[in-house]
Amino acid sequence: MKRWWKATWCIIIVLTVVVVTGQALTATAATKAVKPRVNRTVKAPTKHQYILVMGHGAGDSGARGNGTTEATFLRQHLLPQLRKYAIKVKHSQVTFYNPKQDIVKDTLTYHKGSYKLNRHATVVMFHLDAAGGHGGHVIIHKRRPTARDKRLAQVIKKYVGLNRAYHGYSYRTDLKNCNVLRKRGIDYSLIETGFITNRTDMAHIRKNIGKIAKADIEAITYGNIR
Repeated sequence: MKRWWKATWCIIIVLTVVVVTGQALTATAATKAVKPRVNRTVKAPTKHQYILVMGHGAGDSGARGNGTTEATFLRQHLLPQLRKYAIKVKHSQVTFYNPKQDIVKDTLTYHKGSYKLNRHATVVMFHLDAAGGHGGHVIIHKRRPTARDKRLAQVIKKYVGLNRAYHGYSYRTDLKNCNVLRKRGIDYSLIETGFITNRTDMAHIRKNIGKIAKADIEAITYGNIR
């Protein structure tokens, strides 16, 4: 009789453990089932900003030659073409410094201009050379040209020709606005596309203005515009 009683209690204990364990597992499964899903938002990579600047302006005409001025020619002829191709760039952000203003005056007179630009951006300034000479070159922010500088020099070489005095590049520390950019750690290039005083240079620039603008945008943004 005692053996039967002990056996009965053993069976009851085992059944109780099984029931309790089953309930616990069911509760755990239910908890897992109702656990809310967290949707993770993947941030799109930040596009690098390129700021394009037309030289002079705001009362400063810049160099003169061949019936025009540096400020006028850059804004009336080159700027529209640059904008045309800049909007086709998808992987970078291309913006333009206000063409109604002169970045040098804004920087040196009003302590704005280059002092207020995004430190992580790349600044590319467009100019035309003056006095007696032929061909263009790129004024670089370091002693050695970057890959971008080299591509820009190739654009000049193809459509206008390089200034023999510089062989494509010059490193200068006497340009005050550029010095502000350099001290702030801002990457920049200053393009002298050719001589406004040279009839042949200006003829090449006028004839190929659209091609030059497209090639410049591609060289600046490491892109390929169709």
